[in-house]
Amino acid sequence: MRSFKYLLLILLLLLAIAIPLAMSFRQGNTGSIEGFVLDQAGIPVVRATVQATNILHGGVTTASSQPNGFYRIAGLAAGRYSLWAEAKGHASEWIPIVIVEDGQSTRKDIQLTREIPTDATQ
Repeated sequence: MRSFKYLLLILLLLLAIAIPLAMSFRQGNTGSIEGFVLDQAGIPVVRATVQATNILHGGVTTASSQPNGFYRIAGLAAGRYSLWAEAKGHASEWIPIVIVEDGQSTRKDIQLTREIPTDATQ
């Protein structure tokens, strides 16, 4: 009878460890940042570079916007990131804090201002 109690205790301990571990695998251990890069008129900015920098660790992950302006930076550890976006013919944009949570996708649209070309002959 005593060995049965020990076996039951061991099984309960294993379950107490296994269930939270299984939940973390189900949710995923990374998150993502995604959204659209648009100009001030709401027109998609194609091939914009969007860079996410982990504020705590300094790791950098980069993505490019698609023809519809959509970008996605996946595989990010949970934490705080800063975003830097740039594209040819546009002023760059810096977003100081974007929070990423495990298993979640954080939506962050970015607006880049189109630069006015200057006439070199003036």
